[in-house]
Amino acid sequence: MKKILISLCALLFCSAVSAQDNFKMSGTFTDVKNDTLVVEYVKWEPDKQIISFKVPVNDKGEFSFGCQIANAYKSSLDMKSTGKKVYIFFVPNEKAVVSGAFAHAHDWKISGSAFYQQLAQVADLERPYLKEFDKSTEEYEQGVAAGGDEEKLNEQRGKTNRDINKRMGDFALEYMRQHPDEEASVQLIGSGMFSYLGEEMKLLSPRVRNGRFKRYLDINQSMLDRVMTEVKASKAAKKSIEEKKTAPNFTLKDLNGNDFTLSSLYHKGKYVLVDFWGSWCTWCIKGFPKMKEYYAKYKDRLEIVGVDCYDKEDKWKEAVRKNQVSWLHVRSDDGTTEVKFGVKGYPHKVLISPNGKVLKMITGEGDDFYDYLDKTLK
Repeated sequence: MKKILISLCALLFCSAVSAQDNFKMSGTFTDVKNDTLVVEYVKWEPDKQIISFKVPVNDKGEFSFGCQIANAYKSSLDMKSTGKKVYIFFVPNEKAVVSGAFAHAHDWKISGSAFYQQLAQVADLERPYLKEFDKSTEEYEQGVAAGGDEEKLNEQRGKTNRDINKRMGDFALEYMRQHPDEEASVQLIGSGMFSYLGEEMKLLSPRVRNGRFKRYLDINQSMLDRVMTEVKASKAAKKSIEEKKTAPNFTLKDLNGNDFTLSSLYHKGKYVLVDFWGSWCTWCIKGFPKMKEYYAKYKDRLEIVGVDCYDKEDKWKEAVRKNQVSWLHVRSDDGTTEVKFGVKGYPHKVLISPNGKVLKMITGEGDDFYDYLDKTLK
């Protein structure tokens, strides 16, 4: 399963551990020398903030760094020369020590303080399943390279991976049942089938659920809630959008609690851009400056309607205020509007003609959509 804006991005260069750091990490990579490790995590206090800094790896493969953190974060280590990325928890008041080939993180020897000693035990138990995934991918790639039927090979890989996922999920549930008060159990959250996530969360003791990993677990719970809302919505609605056809209509509450109906903007000489986003979506927020630029550029010919999705009302309103986005805003609270508009990822934009016809749909942030706006609105 997938393991799920930017208000500020801090880019630092770190080469030493300071006395003020409450998390420290060091280690030796056997396959890397004279390189740079790019470390990144998302800090949530007081606002969402991407922290990124660079750490030198010396001619012996050694590195060390430290940072000050308030909560446990799932963090990424990215080797500059290869672009390979590895994820590991940073935990306050703990020290992590790793050794092994950077390219084979499953085989790292993990040691350090109490949490990382626990994590090493969990990693040892989790490793066989991860190696099975590696073998599945290797067999698929070898088959394709040998000229095999790519569709059939992919189908076989999917079947194999589903089996591994189920067994891995069963293992994770059993381990967490036996170790509900062990923080390292959090490493197994999201292991295996997505359908296990809700049960996994419930198995954690209140001490673990509300302790150093609370923010990370809250994010997982929010993701689960969004998916369950989407599943429920998909049963109540169906996709009804198609380019060159009339756009689906909706009536949703605006920032003042009043009903707003999309079709009320049609036949007034303006194009309508519907932007599906959320305060939790990094790329959505990152795209606001470009949207504001184009809103000012074509304000006499363009209306924008922001549709907030899978969000809490206060978070939505605060994000609108903080990012100073002055166009119309409404909130989807049950997910049915997203289903009707075929939203599969965020941000998702739909450009509608002045008479209500769908002209363009795109997911993500990129220049292509704005090039299309220029061609259409000029």
